[in-house]
Amino acid sequence: MIIHATNVTGVGASHVVKSFLDSAVKLNLLERAIIYLPATGPLKHYEPGKGKVIRYKRYFGNSISRIIECLFGKYIFKKDNHFIVLGDIPIRGIPGQIILVHQPHLISPEINPLSSRYWAYRVLRTLFRTNLRFAKKIIVQTNVMAEGIMNTYNIPYNRLIVIPQPVPSWMSSNLIMEGRKGKTPNEKMILFYPAAGYIHKNHSFLTGIYKNQKAREFFNKHCEIWLTLSAEEMEPYENIEFVKNLGHLGADRMINAYQQADALLFLSLVESYGLPLVEAISINLPIVSIDLPYSRWLCESNAYYFKQGDIQGIVDAVTELVMDMNNNIYPNYRAACEKFPSSWDVVVSAFLM
Repeated sequence: MIIHATNVTGVGASHVVKSFLDSAVKLNLLERAIIYLPATGPLKHYEPGKGKVIRYKRYFGNSISRIIECLFGKYIFKKDNHFIVLGDIPIRGIPGQIILVHQPHLISPEINPLSSRYWAYRVLRTLFRTNLRFAKKIIVQTNVMAEGIMNTYNIPYNRLIVIPQPVPSWMSSNLIMEGRKGKTPNEKMILFYPAAGYIHKNHSFLTGIYKNQKAREFFNKHCEIWLTLSAEEMEPYENIEFVKNLGHLGADRMINAYQQADALLFLSLVESYGLPLVEAISINLPIVSIDLPYSRWLCESNAYYFKQGDIQGIVDAVTELVMDMNNNIYPNYRAACEKFPSSWDVVVSAFLM
């Protein structure tokens, strides 16, 4: 078995790779595997404990190196009947690959207008289309992604498999919240938005709230929004009184933030999945979310939704949440939870079916 994850350097995607490999070790699938991992990022020092790990170093800059890798990979990587790519793009010249797609910008802007038109994503879409014939199966995490990929590349539905991601192992069952007490008039609602500072995560919406006098007064009085940005990413929002930055969080601090939060806030414009939504659902935490197909697929009717760009809409959504909490009304995620696999073992097994 060959597992290719050389381009996975984001925090969320790295978590997916670690979870996948940890489960594959438990299932005794990596004894003779060759695993290509990046030499930088969160996976730099990760060792699954089984299989042969090869660190892939880039010498020509990320973009050029990635193009070379995707177009000439048959001369770089070993081949095997089971060649699994955990980083979105098939490798040219290696037949029968199984591809995990978790890059939402692979969907064409013609299909999803919120998908980026930035040149780098146009290149990725071209590479994906060019190399698609070398993929045996395409695995995505939601029906929304499946439809977007299918319509963008005219892929037959029987080549697509939808496998949602399980709740992270660090989300302990003792985090489950059966219901929180209502807020007193002088207590602020804590809204937690765990997301890196990518453009599509839509943190700039907070600036729009700040510039709207009525919305700013409402949030200053009733809410505190917790972010997880780097110091540099936080700079545009430093003067917004109702925003607090926690910085990048490890698992322990993430758990602590979830324990203190009254609700999850989710602003992202495009997602292949939306893991924080799954995390909130798993612990019965109320969700205030932008109303888009990916969030509807995950949360169904159980979130407090607002439309993209609708500042009054988010004020109304938070107001409704406060009223419900004061009346001991909380979301019921039981049906939504049925979509999630019980463990990563289920996911890994599906890759090898």
